[in-house]
Amino acid sequence: MSIKTNARTQGKIGFIPSSGSLMDWIGSLGAEDIGVDLGSSNVVIYIKNKGLVLPESSVVAMRHNSSDFVTYGTQAEEMEGRTPQGIYTIRPIKESAIIDYKSTAYLLNSIINQSYLKRVFFHPRLIICVPVGITGVQRRALLEAAFTMGARKTVLIEQPIASLIGTGINIENMEGAMVVDVGGGTASVAVVSTHGVVVSDFSRQAGLAMDQAIISYVRDKYKVEIGRKTAEIMKISLGTMWYIKEEQQFLEVCGSSLVTGLPVKITVTGQDVAESLYPLLENIFHKVRNVLQKTPPALLGDIREHGIMISGGAGQLKGLDRMITNLTGIPSYVVEHPLYVNAIGAGTVLEHMNILRDALQDLR
Repeated sequence: MSIKTNARTQGKIGFIPSSGSLMDWIGSLGAEDIGVDLGSSNVVIYIKNKGLVLPESSVVAMRHNSSDFVTYGTQAEEMEGRTPQGIYTIRPIKESAIIDYKSTAYLLNSIINQSYLKRVFFHPRLIICVPVGITGVQRRALLEAAFTMGARKTVLIEQPIASLIGTGINIENMEGAMVVDVGGGTASVAVVSTHGVVVSDFSRQAGLAMDQAIISYVRDKYKVEIGRKTAEIMKISLGTMWYIKEEQQFLEVCGSSLVTGLPVKITVTGQDVAESLYPLLENIFHKVRNVLQKTPPALLGDIREHGIMISGGAGQLKGLDRMITNLTGIPSYVVEHPLYVNAIGAGTVLEHMNILRDALQDLR
C-alpha cells in the first residue's frame, strides 16, 4: 500500500534528535530510513522510497514461562480474551507511553522485517511520531525501545506537526493551524505555527478508553459482558455524536450474560454508543476550548480561516467534526487518511529531507 502526497515541506519543525547532531543524522539518511507512528492501538510504518506498510495492532502474544514471543499485531489481537493455556497478550504501549521495552522492540522489529521488505534491516534510522507534552521519561523509553530493536539513530517528531505535513500543508507559509489528534491512547490538541507547537493540551480519554466505556455501558444497561473487539465494532458501526431518533441504527452483538453466564445475543443502538461516549468526548471538547483560550490572538484568524483539522483513528467517529464546529464556531474537518496521516507526514520528511535540512533546528 502506498499513499502519495505532494506536500511542500519547508519550515522549522519540532524534531528532537536522540544523540549527535541533527545535521549529522540527516546526512546519514539512506535506503534504511523509516517513519513510525507508534500508537497504543496501531503501529503504522512508512519506509522511504516504498510507502506505507499496512497498520498492525499494537499487541504482542507471549509465553508465560519462557517469556518467548509467539506472534504480534493483528494475529495477537485476535487472541485477546481467548489465548491458549500458557500464552498471554500484552499491549506494550499504553496512553502513548511504552510500558514494556522488549515487547515494543519486538513489535517494531517484526513489522519492519515482515515480507513487505524482502530483507532484514539490522540498523535502520527512525523518525517516530510522539504526542504533544511527551515527558523526558517517555522520551527515553522510546529511544530505549528503538535502541533495543537495533536502530542506528532515532529522531522524534511531534504528532501535530507530522499530521500537518502529512496533509500536504506547507508549514513554512503557515501562520497558525489547529490539530485535534484522537488516537488510541491519547487525544492531543495543539496550535502550530511556522516555529512549532505554540499551545497544546492532551487527554487520556481516547480510542481505547472509548471501547472500555462501551463495555461498561452494555454491562450496566443490558447485564451482558462483551469483548473489546465487539465494543470497537459498535463504535465504528454505530458511533455518532448526532443521535436522531428517526435515523436510529441497530446492531446485534454477542456476549456473556451476567445473570446466567451463558452466551447471549442482544440488539444495541446508536443511542447506546452516543450516551456511553459523550463523557469522554466532553473531556476532549474541554481541551479544545482550553487551547483556543490560550492561543495568541494573532493566530486565531488563521485558525478560523483554515479550520480545525481532526486526525487519528478515533477521530473518524461520525459527527465529531460537527460537534467541534458547533462548540467553537470554527469549521472542523477530518483529514484524508486520518489513521495514516502521521506516518505519511514522517515519511514525507524522509522523502524531502534535502529540502528540509536548512530549515530544521538542532534541539539536542
